Amino acid sequence: MNHIEWPEHVPGIAVHPPLCSRTMPERSCLYNLPPIGLGTVLVECLSSYINRLALAYRVNARRLVASEVIPRLSGGQYGQAGSFPLGGFGRSRSMTVNGAGAVAEDWATTLGQLTGVEELRQLTVSQWASSLPAWGLLRTVPGWCPLCYHHWRERGQPLYLPLLWALRAVTICVEHRIWLRERCPHCRRSQSALAARASPGFCTQCGAWLGEQGSADASVDAETLAWQTWVVQAVEELYLASRVFGSPPWQALPQGIAACVEAVGGTRRLGRLVQVPGVLFSAWRKRQRTPSLTYVLAVSYVLDLSPLQLMTVEPRRLREALWAKEVYRSAPAFKYKMPNSVGEQTRIHAFFQEVLAGEVGPLPLRQVARHLGVGEKYLVGRFPQECTEVTAQYLAHRTRRAQERVERECEEVRQTMLLLQRQGIAPTLAQVSARLSTPHILRRPEGKAVWRTLWQEFESLEE
Repeated sequence: MNHIEWPEHVPGIAVHPPLCSRTMPERSCLYNLPPIGLGTVLVECLSSYINRLALAYRVNARRLVASEVIPRLSGGQYGQAGSFPLGGFGRSRSMTVNGAGAVAEDWATTLGQLTGVEELRQLTVSQWASSLPAWGLLRTVPGWCPLCYHHWRERGQPLYLPLLWALRAVTICVEHRIWLRERCPHCRRSQSALAARASPGFCTQCGAWLGEQGSADASVDAETLAWQTWVVQAVEELYLASRVFGSPPWQALPQGIAACVEAVGGTRRLGRLVQVPGVLFSAWRKRQRTPSLTYVLAVSYVLDLSPLQLMTVEPRRLREALWAKEVYRSAPAFKYKMPNSVGEQTRIHAFFQEVLAGEVGPLPLRQVARHLGVGEKYLVGRFPQECTEVTAQYLAHRTRRAQERVERECEEVRQTMLLLQRQGIAPTLAQVSARLSTPHILRRPEGKAVWRTLWQEFESLEE
């Protein structure tokens, strides 16, 4: 067979180097899971990405985090994986991985290195809100739209938590006109962003399905829908602008606020328009305080200016645009409102009766408030008698448990000393302490009193 020489270049045919000369891409430690919704306002949050990554390995999210993520975090405040309080972090502070602080940056960077996905910082609000304060930025627990879950499941789409739902300023799903939920309809408990049981779309506490069929919520009026639709558009503008130009210039916000104050006629007038204390605008202008995202959105909504316009448009042009306006929008209902409906009051009262009857609990008042989704001050103000009775019930329960614990420990000390005496070993403090289930028992007054009494009895018998 004649030898055929392959030409160095044939028009229209790409010549590739031999396989042995190609450089293989660097392997990642964890699965290179693509994030959902990149480049859209419905991009998923980082905690949702962690849960889906754990689901791909068929392990719970806490185990994955403890074994792979925690040991590689650069922040010294995390400690080691073995001593890191992951349970408490998952229940109370895990939403911070979606935030704008050092914790979110650390988690996004570490997970990016482990998975080889470079865009994970876009799954946190640090992409566009790095200069805003943490308070008023994120929810303390995850929220979700049950209709979105239902439709995604029917269409075979992946279930996840968009970063948009993690924002405190976003309270409804504008697509389905329904309030975002924070508590499981079955167990009435709030969700954990990182939990041992964290399958997307299912309750992290009881495992129940969180989606449901339904229609628009009648309690979402036209004004609320208009406000929330505008919020989603403003957040989308900030997110898309940050992808192109980097972090927005939040340091220029005080100049825009000053121009708005001058245009509307002073801080008091602007405060009345937005329904917030006018002194806040003075503090913002003088850079004594930084407004939260919710306040920035409220001010922008009333003046019909996006947050990005407040930061990037020249102050002169801002003043001219506001002077041309004759009517401003009504202030949005962006502040948290306590439940005052008759049905909600009845539900709260019924739960108090369940606790007092012993069907639930005993519970401290803070857990009662957390279960009901209201504040402790609200319960004390509206249900003072029930709060007093629940608190007394819980304190009595704590007292009984403490007494039972003391009795068990004293009995353990007594049995241990009798055993040592039968074995011919002197029941000294060191000998007894080494054989107790908890060495600290003898440090307590009751345990030490039992030891001292029996020691004296043993010495009198020997005499």
